[in-house]
Amino acid sequence: MRHKSHLLFTWLDGLIRHPGVLDPADIVTAWVALSESTAENGAMRVIPDTQSLEQIAHRDTFAANNLLTRGQEIAVEVDERKAVMLTLEPGEMSLHHVRLIHGSDPNPSAKRRIGFAIRYLPTHVRQIVGLRDSATLVRGVDGFGNFEPEYPPERDLSDAAVAFHAHIMGDQQKVLMNKATSATIR
Repeated sequence: MRHKSHLLFTWLDGLIRHPGVLDPADIVTAWVALSESTAENGAMRVIPDTQSLEQIAHRDTFAANNLLTRGQEIAVEVDERKAVMLTLEPGEMSLHHVRLIHGSDPNPSAKRRIGFAIRYLPTHVRQIVGLRDSATLVRGVDGFGNFEPEYPPERDLSDAAVAFHAHIMGDQQKVLMNKATSATIR
């Protein structure tokens, strides 16, 4: 349930549609802190102004301690001295472009760091790995049809919402694991 949770909970569906979040740049990630995010529990760090760089190559590590599906990390050295930590209180959010170099260290503390990541993009963007992905239309009209439509839950954790979420996540897993080989999976 940690991915696309807005398909399961009405309050998260409302959050992704909030006008205060919908008005940033074309492609942006909003990370909403549900608990505090501090240096102690491994808050996200960013390298300022890197969003203006060309797309940086990534590599799949499938590392056990990396929460990303394939353990993705950028395939360049990063000058850690330039990193800026984004500390947040519950209810605050950070907004960043998808190309901004960002990441967080493992959380060594007993305090959980919980957030809800929302990726916004215009409807003309499409999945290029050969498989069709899904998305929730939060505003406007989709004149492109590049994504399978997602639907808001009628109520929290309804049977229909749980079944739809399972279907969407099965399709998303195929997209995320596209071109991954058993030799690269540990």
